[in-house]
Amino acid sequence: MRWARVRDWLLPGGLEKDEGFLQEILSASYRGARVVAGAEALVAVVGLAGMTSREAALAILLIAGVTFGVASLLAAYPHNRLLAGVSSCAASVLAVRSTGATADYALGAATFLILAAATAVPLLPVQCLAMGAIVLVAGLRFGHSLFFAMLALAASSICATLYAQRRMYYRLYLETLQTSAGLREFQSQAMRAESSGTMVRLTAALAHELSQPIGALSSGIDTLLVVSARLVQTPPEGQPRLVSLQADLRRSLQDSLERLKKTVNRIQRLTNLDEAVTQQANLNDLVNDAVGLMKPQSPQGTRFDLDLGTVPNVSCRPQRIMAVLCTLLSNSIHALNGEGRIAVSTVLRDSLLELKVEDNGRGIPADQLAHIFDPRFQVAEGRVSTGNWSLFTSRQYIKEHGGDIRIQSLEGKGTTVCLTLPTS
Repeated sequence: MRWARVRDWLLPGGLEKDEGFLQEILSASYRGARVVAGAEALVAVVGLAGMTSREAALAILLIAGVTFGVASLLAAYPHNRLLAGVSSCAASVLAVRSTGATADYALGAATFLILAAATAVPLLPVQCLAMGAIVLVAGLRFGHSLFFAMLALAASSICATLYAQRRMYYRLYLETLQTSAGLREFQSQAMRAESSGTMVRLTAALAHELSQPIGALSSGIDTLLVVSARLVQTPPEGQPRLVSLQADLRRSLQDSLERLKKTVNRIQRLTNLDEAVTQQANLNDLVNDAVGLMKPQSPQGTRFDLDLGTVPNVSCRPQRIMAVLCTLLSNSIHALNGEGRIAVSTVLRDSLLELKVEDNGRGIPADQLAHIFDPRFQVAEGRVSTGNWSLFTSRQYIKEHGGDIRIQSLEGKGTTVCLTLPTS
């Protein structure tokens, strides 16, 4: 077991079978080889100042140039780690074995080059240990064997620590990717659920819109048939009253037919929203449709005030804008206490379409307003439910269109939602 731990410590390269981690190692090795070449050049310049023989300093400078040049070659990219280790070791050996080298220069150059390689290049600990052993043998004539041995162990420990950190960061990166993918999938599911909920609300509103004119038509037709039958049997002096009643019934039937026609046209627009990913739509038309669908769900006595200015068509996904409008209106409706007022206005400001939905409902507490767009999870009776997802999804939809949503509210006074969309 202990030997296995030592082996894993010296050769922790198992993760390099992962292509992503291997590319991280190769990229770090490419940068590290250039750092090692720079360190070797610095050691050579110090050597030329009289710290070692001119020949040794020039040889180290040559190694630095060759290392930098080879590291720049595409063919050497997979081998830059080995190149940096061999180059650093060779320069260290030259520094400690050159004639005329002082002990300070030999020890300092070897330490600087080995630690530069250990920190800048993702070397395996066994490679650092081998480099230290080679430099230890080369520096025996200086009599600092203990120093070189400790340098080898220190460099190996640094390599092991940095390599472990690289592995940990890469695993964290993979976990972050998985978490992000999971969150995107959950967000997609939440958006689909919100769209389904919107369609359920729209279906309920449409059913209510259809039931009233159909009932009026059925009752009106029956009454019209009865009036027509009586008209035939009624003396001339009694016919004007029945004719007037007949005209009223026809007007009532015509009004019901017009209402049905508008509802059918609204359904056709809704069913055509998915025909194209993006299409031209008028925000005022969408507001009218949304108010028409949500109005039957509001408490009796609720007043809807529309102030729709002249606005240009915008390129958008109408279904998503409709879902946002229905969500905002639904929130306002649920915030009302008894008879309330909901005001919807549109205006063109510079190159932005601005839509406001204002209500005089109970408002939003300040502590909740700060996190009103943050999706959250709630646990009730052992079951997990979501909160704020409708507003979170709405803001996501508007952000997709390049717009924004802002909410202002005073508890007990009401709420104002401001939605902006770019016109181009």
